[in-house]
Amino acid sequence: MHGHGRAHHKAKLENHFENHFVRFIQVLRHLGVRVSSAEAIDAINALKLVDFARRQEVKQALRSTLAKDVESQKLLEQAFDSYFVPREAKEERLEKRHQKEESRQENIRQAEEDLVFTNEGDSLGEEMQQPLDLTEEQKETYSNLPEGQKDKIKQFLENNIEGNPVNDPNDLMESVVQAQLNYWKRRMEEMQKEQKQNKKKDFEVELTGDEDFDEIIEHVAENYAQEEIMYEDMQNIKDRDIPKVALMIRKLSKKLATRISRRYRQSQKKKSIDIRRSIRHNIRYGGTMIEIKYKTQRIERPRIILLCDVSGSMARYASFLLQFTYGLSSVVENIESFVFAEDLERVTDHFTARTKDFDKTMSNIMNQSKEWGRATDLNTTLKTFTNNHKNLLTGNSIIIILSDAKTIGGNKVTASLSKLDNRVKDILWLNTLPKSEWSKVRYIKDFQRYCQMYECCTLAHLDKIMRNSLTRIAK
Repeated sequence: MHGHGRAHHKAKLENHFENHFVRFIQVLRHLGVRVSSAEAIDAINALKLVDFARRQEVKQALRSTLAKDVESQKLLEQAFDSYFVPREAKEERLEKRHQKEESRQENIRQAEEDLVFTNEGDSLGEEMQQPLDLTEEQKETYSNLPEGQKDKIKQFLENNIEGNPVNDPNDLMESVVQAQLNYWKRRMEEMQKEQKQNKKKDFEVELTGDEDFDEIIEHVAENYAQEEIMYEDMQNIKDRDIPKVALMIRKLSKKLATRISRRYRQSQKKKSIDIRRSIRHNIRYGGTMIEIKYKTQRIERPRIILLCDVSGSMARYASFLLQFTYGLSSVVENIESFVFAEDLERVTDHFTARTKDFDKTMSNIMNQSKEWGRATDLNTTLKTFTNNHKNLLTGNSIIIILSDAKTIGGNKVTASLSKLDNRVKDILWLNTLPKSEWSKVRYIKDFQRYCQMYECCTLAHLDKIMRNSLTRIAK
């Protein structure tokens, strides 16, 4: 009986695995990964040779048998991480999907309320509202329009009611609004097409109609798109992607802040036994060492100083780094922020105000700045900094310069950097020029003698630099 029970349990497990394997292959195919029957059999045979308790081994077996190129490998890995997760994680993602769908339906209901035709009604002169005969797709197009364009359509409906000579004004209103919505639908499709053409990589996903499948497919597609944005030159990121990028930057900055804080806490661990204090403290116990006292090393938190170039060629990059700093300053103290072009301006107070609205903070900085969009004079900037902010120049300060190094008076900048390097812990220079172009800019080699210079034109660069450099320096 026991042998029969074990065999039944084993068969049940195998059947459970087979179901998941088949479903996983279906997910890959709907993501555009071509998987043949022969490759699926190879994958099953490879899985027989690995330990199912070792997640990485299972993923490696599937990747080596099912993925034919780098893009397929990325998709497979993301599909694996999305599919094989605890039930709670799947339920949480499904709940978010339901909320998203509810939000979409609410937008359609709001469109139905907005897009109504009001006529004079019956002989008593009572006004009557009639909804326009629009498809769900047209209502969804309306809900995705900018608020200004929505207002124009609503204004049109309100202003073209009275005195209309046609027999059935409702038909006229419907025709005009339908034409406008169809126009905007084509515009949006053209914008999406242009976006795909501008991308180095892109892929189409095919939904199945099965909620469990589609949730995984959409989750992988979203992560894949975010990864593409991470490697896009920051000055080329489209305005429509800014909300998505803002969320990514917040996550990156909070993750880095946590890492720095953890490093700082670890540096406060007990170092060595304090013999003198231990003996004196334990005299009350007759000299028996019951409580041990330790020597501790007092380590100050590093002071991070940001000097951000906001000249005409750098403004786009500056907005991203300032947003990164905004998120970082919400958790990590001792961050001083400055912007510069022809001279220096302190903007720390804008971040410490903590309005929780970065767009408003950024708007305030730009409106109040006298330097935004002007030419770059880094030498004057560094002179102003050293003269007016001497209290920040300590052996515990880390200066981060964001600039493409295109500045007037490069030889004087080198001398200023040399003096500054002697007074602070470290200088990091984030250069938004591709590294292949550094040789074309005078003085970059001279600058590098006094700072650590890194290529930083993508969010991936920014993330890597901050993780590897700041956490190392902040030990």
